[in-house]
Amino acid sequence: GTNFTLGTTTVTCSATDAHGNTGSKSFNVTVTLVDTTAPVVTVPADITTTTTVASGKTVTFTASANDNIDGPIPPSCTPASGANFTLGTTTVTCSATDAHGNTGSKSFNVTVTLVDTTAPVVTVPSDITTTTTTASGKTVTYPAATATDNIDGAITPTCSPASGTNFTLGTTTVTCSATD
Repeated sequence: GTNFTLGTTTVTCSATDAHGNTGSKSFNVTVTLVDTTAPVVTVPADITTTTTVASGKTVTFTASANDNIDGPIPPSCTPASGANFTLGTTTVTCSATDAHGNTGSKSFNVTVTLVDTTAPVVTVPSDITTTTTTASGKTVTYPAATATDNIDGAITPTCSPASGTNFTLGTTTVTCSATD
């Protein structure tokens, strides 16, 4: 009925008869720990964050693990805290293994959303001056406008009036725009 600690304990039993004779014998009780309980891993709630660059964002977090026998155990997380998380949702899995080979794990999501507030840069041809011999104007074809966005790269702008349109006599402003 005694609580035996882990390891081997020698138990000695003895008996003395009515004439004072004592006999004794010993045996060993060996208690071996059988640990089948995995560590409990604690991770943060899902993380949602924003960035203004297309390459993603460095995200830090804290995870922990505790085992019923070994106590606190440092978990290993993939990707690790402090890593660059790309745009979109990434699942982070943290795990910890105790001294008896039991592994516990838990996951959470990191979502990085791009916030782009920079308009594309539109490049247009130089002003065009031309002549015509008819009062109805002239069809003018001009070099294509270009546009570059900090996130999307090269994009195609639209211009109004379009190249190849008949321009009436006088000055007409051509407006070119691009949307990322």
